[in-house]
Parts: sequence; structure tokens; C-alpha cells
Amino acid sequence: MPITHSDRISGTIYVIAASAERAGDRAISYLRTKTDDEVKDYGVFDEQDDAEKDLHNRYNSYDPETDRVYAVSLDIRIADEK
Repeated sequence: MPITHSDRISGTIYVIAASAERAGDRAISYLRTKTDDEVKDYGVFDEQDDAEKDLHNRYNSYDPETDRVYAVSLDIRIADEK
């Protein structure tokens, strides 16, 4: 789900991180910056397959106890909308 400027953002992004807290921090940093050149620096992806591939490529034989792919669901909208 490519993120664009609008009144509503909803969907899921996938983050490579060592914990849910770190995934949340990375997702927030990504949403603040969100330029294509910097996406890989945050380990944030629009598709789960892309995140999984990057995790395996980055760490070849990675330890699932140290880094995993987390799904971060977004529903950012104007408060009056239901």
C-alpha cells in the first residue's frame, strides 16, 4: 500500500524489527519521512513478500528471535469519519 498525502491512510505496512516496539518506532519514523530513497533504511515495505525477501537477503541465516517481519495496521482518518 503506497502511502500518499490525503485525509485518510488505511492499510498495512510490513516492518523488519527485533520487537513490536521497535517496529512501531520504525513505522512512525517512516511515516514522518517516507521518501522512496529512504524506505529500505527503515526496513518498511508495502508488501509482506518484499519484507520477507529483504530479511532473508540481509541476514542469510537469520535468527527469528532477533529480527522478524511485523505487520503494522494503519487507520488514520479525520475523527468525525466512521
